[in-house]
Amino acid sequence: MTGPSGPDAATNEHGFRVTVTDARRAMAYLVAPEADDYIAIMAVLEASVTDMTPAEVASALREASTPLNSDTVETRLDQLRDWTAASARTDTSRILRYADLMARNWRWTATPAGRQVQRFYTTVLAATPTMREIPLSSLNRVVASLEHLALTMPADAMVPDAAEAAEHIGRLFTSHDDLDMALVGAEDTLATLADRFDLDDAATAELKQLLVEYATRIAGELESGSARAHRALLALQPSFAALADSAVAASDARALIDRGALTASRGGRRSDWFQLLAWCDPMSGRAARFAMRLVRALPGMHANLRRLHASSATATGRARALQLARACADPRFGPAVFLAAVGDHPWRKLYGEADDDELMRAPSWWDGPPVEVPDLLRAVGRTGARGRAGAARDHAAARAEVAARRAARRARHAAAVREVLAAAPGAELSDGAARVALAALLAAARIRAAGPRRDRRSAQRDGLACTLFRVPGHVGLVRAPTWKVWLPGRAVVFHAVGTRVAAPQMTAPDPDARAGIRLVREDTA
Repeated sequence: MTGPSGPDAATNEHGFRVTVTDARRAMAYLVAPEADDYIAIMAVLEASVTDMTPAEVASALREASTPLNSDTVETRLDQLRDWTAASARTDTSRILRYADLMARNWRWTATPAGRQVQRFYTTVLAATPTMREIPLSSLNRVVASLEHLALTMPADAMVPDAAEAAEHIGRLFTSHDDLDMALVGAEDTLATLADRFDLDDAATAELKQLLVEYATRIAGELESGSARAHRALLALQPSFAALADSAVAASDARALIDRGALTASRGGRRSDWFQLLAWCDPMSGRAARFAMRLVRALPGMHANLRRLHASSATATGRARALQLARACADPRFGPAVFLAAVGDHPWRKLYGEADDDELMRAPSWWDGPPVEVPDLLRAVGRTGARGRAGAARDHAAARAEVAARRAARRARHAAAVREVLAAAPGAELSDGAARVALAALLAAARIRAAGPRRDRRSAQRDGLACTLFRVPGHVGLVRAPTWKVWLPGRAVVFHAVGTRVAAPQMTAPDPDARAGIRLVREDTA
């Protein structure tokens, strides 16, 4: 927000300039040089339900361990008003004389923009924000309201009871806002909980178990709840316009909404309902994406925990070296431990490259460049977090190749089925078509003839149906380039799935459990 001053620019005592003239000025106090004072004052104003005098603000700041005198508070309040984060109103109860009318009898409060900025700072930007629990009760209210509306909505898409419908619509969108706000960023916060390095082995295992159980339960509840809500919304979809109109009609500000002075709350516009329908989509909605990202975060969480165990365990060489270093720091036994550990081992000189290229010789180890050792490593022997898990590998090319292979395989299979259906009985088939025909033939041969039509057995395999008729004296034949299949006493008919074929003449009941098949290779026939 700093920059060259213009006609609308405001400069404070430290030269901090704000050149923007729109609503972004309300955020200037977060980056001003006196940001701590402004944030503390805005916290007092935002928490108060009544307007406050500068003296009351100063008293509240002292109670919050942020003391500021009244003059400084007044200066900061004036600057906040210039940045549209706070506003002042005259306190008429203190006007008793003309002098009181001209004095600064102001009571201060935070503007709506200032309140939103302060809440954004405290909930998002402040250090170590704590994630709220996923409100499953809000999800239950969303589902219950939608199912009630879907149950009571008649077929003519007219709202039977506008007051009751408006109450359920308000409860629906209020609960949805609460649920949506909790879901945004919750999966990232849950995943980063595993990066805590202040846990021992037992606590780490317990935290992992708690996270997995919580994530699994939340994902299941969201999946089932969003599916029920999506079904109810699909039933209500023809009535979205009527529901939006009923929400506006039940509002006390209907006249202002009709004139365009106010915007209807959520549920008062048809687009709100379509957005809610997309939010509850069980395949691509926010709840589905949340559950999917949460499940995908669990392997990364497990990898982080394994790295944590590997870096803190005593089995690695690095951990043993750090333990030796801590033992050598003991003022009484440290020298003895050091000599016993490294006294009999050869040493190598460490080499450090100097920045000055004109030096005639390499600098000594003592004069070499220093190495910055992190505080955490010196204190507890840990180097801190090892970073987040790497991004998932992009398998798009492999998936495309697999999809192409599957499409080619399906095309070859469809061509083989067409060849079998078009071939005459006993005609020679290509190798691929003969294999498809043999698979359907074996499936039919395993079927036992039963029911009123005991002269046939029929089955289908991979889109091709085969029926074997019992015909005494007839020999069925399936021919491939290198082999043949003989079926004594049976006629073979291949046909499309779902169709019936006419039986040949002179059929007889088939008493065999399985049809006999003789496979003959072409070179031995």
